[in-house]
Amino acid sequence: MRQLILAFASSMSDISASAWNAVMGEANPFCRHEFLLALEQSHSACAATGWTPRHLCVFDVDDRLNDVVSTDKSLSPLAAGALISRQTAKHFNPLSLVAVMPLYQKSHSYGEYVFDWAWAEAYDRHGLDYYPKWVNAIPFTPVQGRRMGIHPAFDSVEQLRVAQLLLLTLNRRLTSELFASEPCALEQGDSVFDESELNQPVVDQSVVDEPVADESELDGSVQSVKELGDSPISSWHSLFVTPSQTPLFEGSHNSLLKRLGTQFHWHNRGYRNFDDFLAGFSSRKRKNILKERAQLQPFNLKFHFVEGEHITVSQWQTFIQCYQLTYLKRSGHRGYLTPVFFQQLGAQLAAQVLLLVVEDAKGEMVAGALYLKGENTQGQKCLYGRYWGTTVELDGLHFEACYYQGIQYCIEHGFQMFDAGAQGEHKVLRGFEPVEMYSYHNIAHLGFRAAIADFVEQEAQQMQQYMAQMRAVLPYKKEP
Repeated sequence: MRQLILAFASSMSDISASAWNAVMGEANPFCRHEFLLALEQSHSACAATGWTPRHLCVFDVDDRLNDVVSTDKSLSPLAAGALISRQTAKHFNPLSLVAVMPLYQKSHSYGEYVFDWAWAEAYDRHGLDYYPKWVNAIPFTPVQGRRMGIHPAFDSVEQLRVAQLLLLTLNRRLTSELFASEPCALEQGDSVFDESELNQPVVDQSVVDEPVADESELDGSVQSVKELGDSPISSWHSLFVTPSQTPLFEGSHNSLLKRLGTQFHWHNRGYRNFDDFLAGFSSRKRKNILKERAQLQPFNLKFHFVEGEHITVSQWQTFIQCYQLTYLKRSGHRGYLTPVFFQQLGAQLAAQVLLLVVEDAKGEMVAGALYLKGENTQGQKCLYGRYWGTTVELDGLHFEACYYQGIQYCIEHGFQMFDAGAQGEHKVLRGFEPVEMYSYHNIAHLGFRAAIADFVEQEAQQMQQYMAQMRAVLPYKKEP
């Protein structure tokens, strides 16, 4: 059995970039060390903005027990299984990093896109604290991806064991012992939520046949919350889990709440060009798209994509101004992401960055949309539309810059999937299809856990109905 150490990193800079990318993968740009480091170093995701890093790292001690003990005397003797270290992850970088989990302590629910504000309000009404909570996610990025990075050399049994170890570590931070002595504020069968609060949603959990670690086998080797000195948490949440990793979460001994949501993605079915794509539409809906695109023709706008390494300083500056201005008009603030983030992203992930530059008739940049390129865990080439902004108000410009130009790029460059961002049922009439999105949750308070479980069950039923309705209005010709 491997001897493993789990340690928390308070910054991505405490973790080797090559080691992180080796276990998390490099195909999904948002899961890469460079992306997360840019969020932190730009002060977009940091303690001051309510995203305190608590990245969970698993190291294989192998035959270097003596070296480890010299770093942290509490690690001797090393228990079979795992041990939570008092030291930060950077002290163990010489060891082999075998698993990671991007993790943040949150003091609010902004920038997550799996909405739990109703849960927090219910806690508050009953005099309980919902925050802090922990979130296993990519900040400000509602994109499916790995939420556990486990070394690809591990077989399926080892992967499940490491996954159980990571989840057990999160569970041991829950405040269940604090609530155990409190009378439950909820009457049996009572719900803390109004039906109007059902907005986003869980499907049956599949049974995993592979053997996993017995929790009792690991229990004695995990230190308590008090020993670790971190704040206990009300709950933890893994958001936008890629379908290939659902078995890692559903094999948990403590069954998790599985929540269903949806997004709208475009799929390339071997289209030769944009007209070929529209040929699959019903006549009326095809004409609507052509009419929508035509309304921009009088302005003589020019659209062209610029690969990351060729984006000029001036184009970055103009895009950032467009992004901040558009956010300010829509939300009253300049956006979650700082200018430094975009600059660092362009420098560190140039090969996966793509900027759509929109110029007016005079050749001046008046709008821009930032895309990232990558692959999903199914091996499909994916285009991700993330951020956009404009200095001019033109009907149809948002749809052209953020949807149609992205579709054209996918067709021309052989991308199989286009994720243009969260929400937006207006995407459906433009050929984007509803796709299931899953998140996993563990709630410490037993009374609230039961109420939230009922909530997500009802929500899932409504979400399935909603997705069926959206499929029914897709613009494609009906099969005979």
